Amino acid sequence: MIIWVVSMECAGISEAGGVKNVTFSLCKELKQLKQKVCLFIPIYKCTDWNNVTILDKDFLTINVNHCKKNEVVSFTKALSLEGNFEIIFINHPSFSQKEGVYTYTANEQRENPEHQKGTGHVDTLFKDSLFTKAIFEYGKSISSAHIPDIVHCQDASTALLPAFLKKDSKYDKTKSVVTIHNAGPAYHHEFKDIDEALWYTDFTRNELCVALNSQFVEPFLLAVNSGACLTTVSENYAKELRDPENYETTQGLSKIFYEKNIPVIGITNGIDYGRYNPTDITISKLPFAFNPEKNDLDGKLKARELFLQKLTNDVLLDQIKDIKKYGFIDSSEKDNSRDLIYIAYHGRITSQKGLSVLVEAIPAILQNYNDVRFIINGQGEVGIEASLIELSSHYAGHIVFLNGYNQEIARLTTASCDFIVLPSFFEPCGLEDFIAQIYGTVPVAHKTGGLCKIQNEKTGFLYDNNTEKALIAKLSEIIAIKKYSSEIINKIIKQGAVHVHKNNSWEKIVKEKYMPLFKQLIKLGSV
Repeated sequence: MIIWVVSMECAGISEAGGVKNVTFSLCKELKQLKQKVCLFIPIYKCTDWNNVTILDKDFLTINVNHCKKNEVVSFTKALSLEGNFEIIFINHPSFSQKEGVYTYTANEQRENPEHQKGTGHVDTLFKDSLFTKAIFEYGKSISSAHIPDIVHCQDASTALLPAFLKKDSKYDKTKSVVTIHNAGPAYHHEFKDIDEALWYTDFTRNELCVALNSQFVEPFLLAVNSGACLTTVSENYAKELRDPENYETTQGLSKIFYEKNIPVIGITNGIDYGRYNPTDITISKLPFAFNPEKNDLDGKLKARELFLQKLTNDVLLDQIKDIKKYGFIDSSEKDNSRDLIYIAYHGRITSQKGLSVLVEAIPAILQNYNDVRFIINGQGEVGIEASLIELSSHYAGHIVFLNGYNQEIARLTTASCDFIVLPSFFEPCGLEDFIAQIYGTVPVAHKTGGLCKIQNEKTGFLYDNNTEKALIAKLSEIIAIKKYSSEIINKIIKQGAVHVHKNNSWEKIVKEKYMPLFKQLIKLGSV
């Protein structure tokens, strides 16, 4: 099969959220299965060129008629060094001038105060529509023999492409798949009304009317009405996306999917174990090797001790790029750091992730348990960041907030702690629970969406009702188990690590889920 994977981000090239990991692993595993896979992705200011080889720079330049102007777009052919798959980079100033994939950085805010850190780009709709138009126009320049069998679009930012492809008979045999990574508010990339959609897409009013969600025009619905197959990133989230009761968390989309009987196929994301393997420090990027699958955790504890030393040495921490520290960790109250209980949060600092619940729960935990420490790492909404900064000041020595993203810090945060708390209000799949389990860190999560893949009290802990009281109760429970029945935690650590390694590899997911789906689409034309 000829397969085009279309994404705004990819691990090792330009990174923002979980989409990056799905994109990379899909391309890598499809290539391993001898498919002709090509990734289409923009060039950003933050693009990392160390992981690719340029094969043909600016081999094609075209004019794209966009918003009543001719936009000059160039294409560069490259090869992923790690995944060995082909990449077509799309170059235009609307992308190449951006320091982040979807949102503004602190540096961009300093240059223009209107571009506040963590907020979405003001020209998001311009970029989405230009990107997908450019890919469509690219297809006109190639022979019919190279037209894809499958076009796999990642999330709403690329979901316009099936509607463009439908306009050209050259793509009559091409089947489109759109994966919904997140259908929560602010992730739809919707047009505010038909007139706005007309301006960016040049579709007809009739084509746009069938994609309405109230007055908004939904890219996901445009894709469906163009014959695209919808998938999402876990079986449980697929059910939630078709449940009209989830109106608010899907911004009305679940009600439409339910009423129009639109199928959504759930395929739970895998994880590329080979990019995290804790037994090999050249892969894990951790300072010591260890193996949770055998309850060999000595290297994990040594990594914690080294991390704590780094956290108390501002000179060392200042050398780490893109991280600002608030608060500190005091381990002097015990004989050593191994006598304390460490709870991590790593991920985006956003409302969806339930940080408001965590912020309310932390004071009660720290007031009741003097031997608990919190290490929090991430970036996002300014208001939530401010609450975490305040907590780190008020509970000095008991909580540290590492604001920003750096791979070394991200992995150390997760790997060095006993537990990772994931209080998401909704979560399409979740990757942090997988990473935590690989590193012998037990996930404690709200029972929602893809987090339901955690087996309660076997590979982690789940709790219902995402409230402050429920989280305090669950954290109190696991703290007690850790103190007085640590053998139970050790058993969960081993079971979680073995389960993820054995059952959730991307190799298995692509071979057993995506390849049969693609073949079925080509054979039957539908699912």
